[in-house]
Amino acid sequence: MNRLSNLPWKRIATVLGGLFVLFLVLCGIAYAATDVPTPNKIATDQATRVLYDDGKELGRIGRNRVIIPLSEVSKPAQHAILAAENRDFYSEPGISPKGIARALFSNVRAGGVSQGGSTITQQYAKNAFLTQERTYTRKVKEVFIALKMSRTVSKDQILENYLNTIYFGRGAYGIESASGTYFGVKAAALTPAQAAVLASSIRSPAAYDPKRHPERAKGRWDYVLDGMV
Repeated sequence: MNRLSNLPWKRIATVLGGLFVLFLVLCGIAYAATDVPTPNKIATDQATRVLYDDGKELGRIGRNRVIIPLSEVSKPAQHAILAAENRDFYSEPGISPKGIARALFSNVRAGGVSQGGSTITQQYAKNAFLTQERTYTRKVKEVFIALKMSRTVSKDQILENYLNTIYFGRGAYGIESASGTYFGVKAAALTPAQAAVLASSIRSPAAYDPKRHPERAKGRWDYVLDGMV
């Protein structure tokens, strides 16, 4: 400590500046080497529909997911998802530096990866390309994939992919299946109130299920509606 305190401040500043430049170079190399992979099968599996001769649905086999384009998701539903999970989605570069810094501080205090500070793009990267393990290595990969995606994939496409992959609880994957499971309607017909219920469940489907935890779900629902306003 004494030797460090006796060093000239210019030398210290030079060393710190050099380390920062080295960090930026390494980040640039990692970014350039990152490719956006193909979504894994778990993230894209859909249910197989069994139909009667007249075309009516008898039942479904497999994961309860029906993939639809963003144009078939009501605007209130799109707004509710953004209000709940990522209000700066259309203006940010795929990550939230403030959110990452906050999560890093919390993780250091907790002694492990307990928070993610994830944007919608990061959440999609984790669900579609990576594992659910809570490690710093996976988190770094998630950040670089999200950054690359934000420059190579349109925001609307990322949002569409996200809405088709996330889990809403009650065995429903993707917003189309969730709309039918919770309210018996298509995603295109979701009202602001219904959409806010679905958006509220994303953080923790079991903890915010309105049937099991009505008061907790109501608090989250109010937060989403405030964001929509």
